Amino acid sequence: MKTPLDTFSIRNTMLVAAAISALALPLVSYASSKNIPVSFEKSELNSVSGQKRVYKRLQDASRELCGSANINITGSMQRSRANQECYEGTLTAAVNRLDNSAIRALHFN
Repeated sequence: MKTPLDTFSIRNTMLVAAAISALALPLVSYASSKNIPVSFEKSELNSVSGQKRVYKRLQDASRELCGSANINITGSMQRSRANQECYEGTLTAAVNRLDNSAIRALHFN
């Protein structure tokens, strides 16, 4: 048989879970929909120096999107690690989306 205390605890737990979900959902939605444009001329892909410039822009945009992995800035190893994983995944996705063998070679070597 449930006591009033058990019912109170369950209700509070459910309210807290609902409140956290309501607060977290907009943050997750914002992070996943954020987009940073990277512009370049197709002719830049014809030279090694141009390819390096385009790749650097992709790196910069990925870092801007994910945040610093420097522990002095993030304040925790967990956050630094998460930012680094975000950066690596975002940069790889950008390189794959660009679908250029020279940029892919810069990234995967």
